[in-house]
Amino acid sequence: MNIIVLSLLILSYSLVLGIIFAQVLLTAPVVFKVLDDESASKFLRKIFPRYYLLILLISLISSLISFLWFEQIDLYMALSISILAFIGYAIIPITNFARDRGWNSLFKWMHNLSVANTIIILLISLTQLVRIINS
Repeated sequence: MNIIVLSLLILSYSLVLGIIFAQVLLTAPVVFKVLDDESASKFLRKIFPRYYLLILLISLISSLISFLWFEQIDLYMALSISILAFIGYAIIPITNFARDRGWNSLFKWMHNLSVANTIIILLISLTQLVRIINS
């Protein structure tokens, strides 16, 4: 295995993990402490589409690398992250619409779906990182 290809795949999954940890541990907790509700809402509506698009782009790179140089399971894992990131991106307008209309149950359901997507992306990325490093 080419060390450069291996390093790129490790870097891809590490970037995804870094983006998630930065969002969950740094950005989200601080937003509501520093900004008022309206400003926090505006900020989050700008950051979350970028969050999911960045994860999607990185996971597409992982998918290409996996397709060209790794096993089929690696491709499926990378594509799973891509699909989940796309779903996360796609539900943002619905989530915002529900929030704006005061449809709390739909908003909660969409928000929970977004959180679940992030957790699954995190777990797949960690799993892949461990698998690749140990192979």
